[in-house]
Amino acid sequence: MRLARWTAVAVPVTALGIIVIGPRADVLTAIHEPAFVGLAVATLVTGLFSAAVAFVQSIPGAERSPLQRAMPLVAGGAWVLLLIVLLTTGGDPGQRVLALPFHVPCLIEITGLGVVPGWALFAMLRRAAPLRRAWSAALATLASVALGAATTQFLCPIDDPAHQLVGHVLPVAFLSVSGAIVGRRWLNWLSRG
Repeated sequence: MRLARWTAVAVPVTALGIIVIGPRADVLTAIHEPAFVGLAVATLVTGLFSAAVAFVQSIPGAERSPLQRAMPLVAGGAWVLLLIVLLTTGGDPGQRVLALPFHVPCLIEITGLGVVPGWALFAMLRRAAPLRRAWSAALATLASVALGAATTQFLCPIDDPAHQLVGHVLPVAFLSVSGAIVGRRWLNWLSRG
């Protein structure tokens, strides 16, 4: 139920971001490409699984299932694996990745589009008082920035998998680790007044 409530807020907010920023010029063509759709689905599933597990982790006794904790990592792994498969199908993958096709606007969009969903998710988790705060914070951050990355795909005109790996996946991973460190403290419900 909490996942449905969070999704009902997060998805329209990020969709509004596409409208405000403006979609990529070829979005109508891109949405008919299997690779584009596959990547969008993999990224979105990573975000939704992360949010779902973060919510379950805040239920006493439910946080013990290792299989459940692995779901977001498996989804994120599928996202990365799909990009690696796409990367190996065209040109020299090593050279393309080493060129570090990173663009600051993608980082700004992923982060910015993840702020409102992240704030809502952290607020909901803080009220739930999770016991594994660092893990919950990492999952909450991963959920919000993966949603931001899925949305950014509709904004970013670069479909090269090397760019997606370096410019989308790496920022999501970095932000998730940072979110675990910073968010752990914020989710410390024992220290609340």
